[in-house]
Amino acid sequence: MTPRLVTIPISHYCEKARWALDRAGVAYREEPHIQLVHIVAARRAGGGNTVPVFVTGDGTAIGESAAILRWADTQVAAERRLYPGGESGAEAARIEAWLDSGLGPDGRLWMYHGTLPVVRDMAPWALAGTPRWERRAFGLFGRLLDPAIRRYLGVDDDAAVAALARVDDVFDAVAVMLGDGRPFLTGERFTAADLTFGALSASVLMPEAYGSPLPPLDSVPASLRAAAHRLREHPAGRFAARLYARERR
Repeated sequence: MTPRLVTIPISHYCEKARWALDRAGVAYREEPHIQLVHIVAARRAGGGNTVPVFVTGDGTAIGESAAILRWADTQVAAERRLYPGGESGAEAARIEAWLDSGLGPDGRLWMYHGTLPVVRDMAPWALAGTPRWERRAFGLFGRLLDPAIRRYLGVDDDAAVAALARVDDVFDAVAVMLGDGRPFLTGERFTAADLTFGALSASVLMPEAYGSPLPPLDSVPASLRAAAHRLREHPAGRFAARLYARERR
């Protein structure tokens, strides 16, 4: 059975899983869905309420991006593992968990706050690869996504401002980690920490090399565009760009 990855195509947590699987050379079929429908798809695949859900060739369902990275590590040689042995691997996992619980939800909240008011304009990217019936449903009921996602994620003006401030703090902390000249967050080697920062920072940076099509900056609301331009010039933003250029193949 061909492994499959259930996703929301633009989700940065799904990009994290895609990146790890692609890097490990795993052949899989992506099954992208629109928001809210993804809950049904995730449950049917054997996961919970969130995506990504990766279903291996033997039918085992893995329902968290960090767990998918761990599985992908079983498919590569020791020198290419995202969690190397010893203290470096433990530090990579610690940084990954910190980013998953902070940058991930904060960047997502900021992105939705900017795009929900123009959700129909985002259709070409939000619907990339989704089933035909979901694209039709989006055309008919897409306006209902705004209030539903706002309630589900707690999106409002004050929350968005606070989320972006916390994103800035993460970028500053990442810059400090890299301040001694090291090429990667834990030292000389690309690990789960770097992959996670690259994937999750995409919600505010919108890199061209993302694993699913993202809107060009000139097509997004001014607030998102301004933040993206500013953060791309931040040392951590330039680091993310290097990760996509050199590691996201």
